[in-house]
Amino acid sequence: MTGAMRWEGVSLRLAGWKAGPGHRWPGWQVIALVDGRQAGSVQFHAHPRGAAVAVSMLEVLDGFRGRGLASLLIDTVYEAYPDAWVDHGVRTIDGAHWWDAYRDPAPGRNIHNRPPGEWAAYFMASRVAADKTRNASWNRHFGLDGHGGAEYRYRQRLEMEFIGHDKSFLRRVDMPQADPTAQALHAGQLVHLPPRLHRYVHDPGNPAEQRAHALLDHLGHGNLPRPEDHTGWWNTTPGAALDDAVHRELAAGGQGPGLPATQLVFHALPLPDEIPEYESAGSYLEYTSSGDVPVELAGLSWRQSSAPQTLHSAIFDLPVEAAVPPLYPQAASDSYLERYDEAGALRTPPTPWEQLIAGRAGELRAVADRLLDGIAARAAAAPPSPPAPGPTRADDPRQPPPAPTPRPRLP
Repeated sequence: MTGAMRWEGVSLRLAGWKAGPGHRWPGWQVIALVDGRQAGSVQFHAHPRGAAVAVSMLEVLDGFRGRGLASLLIDTVYEAYPDAWVDHGVRTIDGAHWWDAYRDPAPGRNIHNRPPGEWAAYFMASRVAADKTRNASWNRHFGLDGHGGAEYRYRQRLEMEFIGHDKSFLRRVDMPQADPTAQALHAGQLVHLPPRLHRYVHDPGNPAEQRAHALLDHLGHGNLPRPEDHTGWWNTTPGAALDDAVHRELAAGGQGPGLPATQLVFHALPLPDEIPEYESAGSYLEYTSSGDVPVELAGLSWRQSSAPQTLHSAIFDLPVEAAVPPLYPQAASDSYLERYDEAGALRTPPTPWEQLIAGRAGELRAVADRLLDGIAARAAAAPPSPPAPGPTRADDPRQPPPAPTPRPRLP
């Protein structure tokens, strides 16, 4: 990699990567930023003790290619794990051309170059054989060298040898798992607030707890995040949750509703022993139940994305009841429907009159029916009314004659 000019304005960010709870190793990513905008990234899973790395995705966005960013990202992974076996996986068409021009800084740690007996405890050998075959087919199709000379048994049939090593693969690795009953958990979210509310919650002159309640009232107590678009995972540390909100904003690439962004973290207390279904992935988990998940919030933290050095926090005097919403309305529990409306907002408390008549609809309907029946019965029993007098006419003989008109006297 030569030419310092192409690295001008580039910075790298190493952070966690939420690839889903299914993988046995924690996920990580290196994000390349150019003048503060995400230009590319590499996502990978790393063995908890740093013994091996599996690259899942390497991507450079349009407008930033041709500057060596992909090579910089992979070199950074090598540097971050100096003793690890590295599996580059299967390559796309673009990836095959990039790999052909790339110079591997440590070919001896690339598992595609070594016999499976050396690394089969970390990677399933039969899958690696399939990846090698696919990569070789791209090289052959496009006439690429692809560093085939360095690969172990390049373009040879590998099934029998590699399948024999699958029994060495360690499917499970002992590492701490997030447990919603044993520890507080934290979920990040990126929100765009109306200007007036944005100014209020970021003004340290206002009481922190009141600002936190204003945020909850706006977002909805029953509308805590579920996993989507980099956010909504429940983490064992607040910092990981805040990173989720940051990654959501970076992935958006500046596209948004035109309102200033707020990076928000919900702090939830441990759940009681009776909990919904969930899947843990080391330092975070996902609630997999389709129903709602009631939680108690201990507090909130938030900051402006444009002023990340100022973090606002509020710890509630008493835990606040909240909930992760159901995946669809039919999965909502009765208690959720009673407490929250369709948008997850708290239902308006009933007035004293509504409390008085609550549950008495049948009784009140019966009283109304009796009153209406009584009115109808009285109307039926009443004697008929006399006919109304007709209109009078001037020539009616029954009418008295009109008074004579006085005549004036003559002298």
